[in-house]
Amino acid sequence: MSQPSAHDVVIIGGGVTGAGIARDLSLRGLSVLLLEKGDWGAGTSGSSSWMIHGGPRYLEFDWDTTRLSTTDAGHIVTIARNIVYRVLFLIPVLPHDKNNIERMETAMEVYDRFQPLKKSHPHTRLTPEEALQIEPGLTRDMVGAVTMEEWGVDPHRLVFANVQDAVSNGTRALNHTKVVELLRDGGAVIGVRYRTSDGVYSEARAKVVVNAAGPWVPEVGHMAGVDVQLRPAKGIHIIYPHRISRFAISGESIDGRDLLMVSHAGFTLLGTTDDDFYGDLDSVEVMRDEVDYLLQGFERVFPAIRKFRPVRTTTGVRPTLFKWRRYEDELSRRYRIFDHAADGVDGFVTIAGGKLSMYRLMAEETSDAVCRKLGHQSPCVTATRPLPGSESDMEPAEELARRCGISALAAVKLQSRHGCRAAEVLDGAAAGRPGVSALRVDLAPARRASCAPPRSSAASSDGARPSDSTRSAILCNRRGLDARPS
Repeated sequence: MSQPSAHDVVIIGGGVTGAGIARDLSLRGLSVLLLEKGDWGAGTSGSSSWMIHGGPRYLEFDWDTTRLSTTDAGHIVTIARNIVYRVLFLIPVLPHDKNNIERMETAMEVYDRFQPLKKSHPHTRLTPEEALQIEPGLTRDMVGAVTMEEWGVDPHRLVFANVQDAVSNGTRALNHTKVVELLRDGGAVIGVRYRTSDGVYSEARAKVVVNAAGPWVPEVGHMAGVDVQLRPAKGIHIIYPHRISRFAISGESIDGRDLLMVSHAGFTLLGTTDDDFYGDLDSVEVMRDEVDYLLQGFERVFPAIRKFRPVRTTTGVRPTLFKWRRYEDELSRRYRIFDHAADGVDGFVTIAGGKLSMYRLMAEETSDAVCRKLGHQSPCVTATRPLPGSESDMEPAEELARRCGISALAAVKLQSRHGCRAAEVLDGAAAGRPGVSALRVDLAPARRASCAPPRSSAASSDGARPSDSTRSAILCNRRGLDARPS
């Protein structure tokens, strides 16, 4: 066993929340160790629908979550402005839907009040003819449609950008590193014992240990002798290797749950299920009936969906806060921070629940709790400090391509992943090496940071920005939308 290291804070969990906490605390001047047992963002964060959205469906039973989510989404699209993009939804309304066209428009009018918080535009009501003109694949049975604007993001890149900034401000970040034990001194937690990918065991002492392990929060809590109750919810997505639709489309399953089909540049996500999960979190499988459930629901609004061949499925488990008797998709996406000193376990803090679109707020409030325990006074700056790659405007892709001797498509792809740092990444990876691949360039900053990026992000072509043709002809003509936040 190697010699123990010493830190102000050890964070367990390298999803978007844990990475956000590491970034926040390092920017406040604390020494941080971030530990993740797999790839960065490979759990709940990476298995999301790739969106930063306000959650209009929560308006039915949880207005506060919608408000918090849209407010923090506005901060996220500001600090990550070069890696986010607008996603325009079409919501077709069919005869006998639980919400007729008038009720749906009323709901969108309510949601429009929150849209400025996340720099999004208000809805538009469309006739069936208008909806079919811009999205010919929709069902001819609809009585109308409304639009809704959200934001898209590659969650793996978002997580890694937080890790990258945390590391540049002093955090030590280790992935493929599993915490096997919490170190104790009496009732207090004083550190962790962990095993790295090469099987070496090490210890790290800390004044505070933060449990940000997502659905694994109860497992880590048990190491400290505390019980944190979650109601884990499994969700799956079907992945298609190309764009199926011009716009994102909302549908409804046979039991009335909301379904989404979202095209992100070169691929399409269709999902998601929302079911209580009682199995092994490290071995979550997609069942054939779950796939059939999604296809059955979605072909009602997009009849040709079964003609397209998917290439794979993804699955993840949401760390939803425990509540009895609610249907899974009606559970709140609220979060809660536990200071376990109240349970007789000092030095141990847990963050549970929440959603991707308010990860920054969750990280801020968790960091506030940690700083109070340490008596450390320093303000949070993550709402305004840009993430790596979003510090300035990007140069035109054509100019970057011409200057660096790469194709315009490669330039656009690299900018969608590295923002204004694309040229810096190219210079560092391709110095004197003509013909270097975009993948090799993409991996270069991670190697320099001494931590690997998520494989599912670096090795795929899924991160390119959608083309201008994906934005609504009607809305663009009426409002002249910009693809990025102003």
